[in-house]
Amino acid sequence: MMERLRILWAELQAWFLRLNPRERVLVTGAGATTVVVVIFLVLFLLSSSADATRRRTQSKLQRLAEAEQLAAGYAEAERARKQAEAALTSSDVALPTYIDEKGQRSGLAGFSLTPKGDVPLGDGRIIAASVEFNLTDVSLPKLVDFLNSLEQGPGVVRVTFLRIEPRPKDGVLTAWPIVTSYRLKAGQ
Repeated sequence: MMERLRILWAELQAWFLRLNPRERVLVTGAGATTVVVVIFLVLFLLSSSADATRRRTQSKLQRLAEAEQLAAGYAEAERARKQAEAALTSSDVALPTYIDEKGQRSGLAGFSLTPKGDVPLGDGRIIAASVEFNLTDVSLPKLVDFLNSLEQGPGVVRVTFLRIEPRPKDGVLTAWPIVTSYRLKAGQ
């Protein structure tokens, strides 16, 4: 193999030496140009291949980060769902009695309660029970404390509606809240 390369090289040298000086310059220029173009093409192809690999890697890293965020978001949502489900099943609050007890502790006794009955929500798995009542001649801080205490109790109890009529000259107000408790339907 080496012998063949030597023979080929010798034939190439002999052919080159037979050329006149002008042809030698042209052949040398064409050869140098060819070498430069080949080197440029090789470097360009390697560079574009490396860029494509970097882009694919960056894209995959970005998708991995998005997947990690989604997984964390899903885990948080699942934890919140389980907490809400536990709160819905933790206790079946007798809402009128609960409101009356909290009112007596807050010094707001003597209001009349109007239960509204059970209403299924969404797909029927959650039951909402509401109670409407009115509070007269109550100060704003006392009302806020009372309503906050209602929502801090067992199960899921929320103030779902509140109408307030202030009487600024007396420094008191009249309020008509609707308080709702939520629970899972029995057997769910």
